Amino acid sequence: MATVKYLLQSKSENAPIYLRLSVNRDLVIKRKTGLYINPENWSNDKSLPKQTYADPKNITSDLRKLKGYILDEVNESNSNGIEITGDWLQSKIDLHFNKHEVVELDYLTEYGEYFINNLKYKVNAKSKGVGVSNSTQKKYRTIVNKLIDFDKKQGKRTKLTDVNLSFRSDLIDYFNKVDKLSDNTIGRYLKFVKSICLDAKKNGFRVSTQLNDFLGFTVKAPKIILTPKELEILKNKEFSNNNHNIARDWLIIGCYTGQRVSDLLRMEKSFIQHIQDHDFIVLEQIKTKKTVQIPIHYEVRGILNKRNGEFPPTFANNMDSCKAMFNRYLKELCKLAEIDTIVNGNKFDEKKKRYINGNYPKHELVSSHICRRSFASNFYASELYPTPILMNITAHSTEKMFLEYIGKKPIDYSLQLAEIWQKEGLKQKRLKEQASTLELIKDASNQN
Repeated sequence: MATVKYLLQSKSENAPIYLRLSVNRDLVIKRKTGLYINPENWSNDKSLPKQTYADPKNITSDLRKLKGYILDEVNESNSNGIEITGDWLQSKIDLHFNKHEVVELDYLTEYGEYFINNLKYKVNAKSKGVGVSNSTQKKYRTIVNKLIDFDKKQGKRTKLTDVNLSFRSDLIDYFNKVDKLSDNTIGRYLKFVKSICLDAKKNGFRVSTQLNDFLGFTVKAPKIILTPKELEILKNKEFSNNNHNIARDWLIIGCYTGQRVSDLLRMEKSFIQHIQDHDFIVLEQIKTKKTVQIPIHYEVRGILNKRNGEFPPTFANNMDSCKAMFNRYLKELCKLAEIDTIVNGNKFDEKKKRYINGNYPKHELVSSHICRRSFASNFYASELYPTPILMNITAHSTEKMFLEYIGKKPIDYSLQLAEIWQKEGLKQKRLKEQASTLELIKDASNQN
């Protein structure tokens, strides 16, 4: 176990105080703390200033805080495999007393740029692959740009050490009042800021002692789905606008394949594979990099058949434009189909430029993500579709994630089992009643 001890090596009236760090038997390092004291006021037994010393500069307090800081840094460096040397110790002492030279990467936005540039070397903890998706890079690019704008608004550059709870409050107010972001977006951006700072800490930069408490958050949003009955209405509705017919077909495919819109709208005939007498849509998800094999539902087969085996055309060559047009047409065709049940949800307010929670006709809340959520929700809790089978299609990693996604709780499993047992009980009751009836008939026959 590492230990810290202070000592003097000079008898001059202004003797420097040394810190001796014993990491183990073979590694003992000694460096100046930058603090000085008259040896007459020093206790060799306690390795601290004498208790009778007035200590006008709070040397005792500074040394105790430094000791705690150094021991914490030793533990963290050991955990991360960082070599502890004399230079390491001197840098930690300087960091503790703010004696290090401020460099560009000590500023949040500058380190953010460095962080983005090195995302291509980041190793995914799960897949072990190198690099991140374009969408992840865009997310961090967006947050760094917003931090640059925040600094301009504040009139100063934010250091990594400034990312504390006070900064968190200021940032939330800025995102809320200036950028008019939704609560969930604000909570997600806070997580990104913390990730950047944690990376800086890992690379030896000094960060706020409050960073661990710098938390993001998630506000549960209403889950909007299309019910099987509503899907049936849409399926049978005649639309004069061909774009509405195309959007409706993509919607039906999405509700029976459970994929994100970025995977849904790139499906094509070449994705279909014939495996052991069954046809599957096989694709590697853009976000998760997981390969999924989706059996072709008869509703999807019907759409492919009417289009000569082809998937519907897309609305644009650019995926972002295609998504935007798909979202617009979905709202329009659902309105034409009178999908207007009043439900609670978050709707974008063009004047306020933010999402506002309220009760709206469902067609106003429909977006492309309703496909994936409807698939998961409509097939969940059916004894015909066990949750692991559904998770294999949606590619959720855990049941907890899947249940949170569709807004269900583990208690729903108990309800599902209760319903199955209720059906089984009724079945057994009918069998017993039939057996009793047959027995009575048999007895009556014997008596005759």
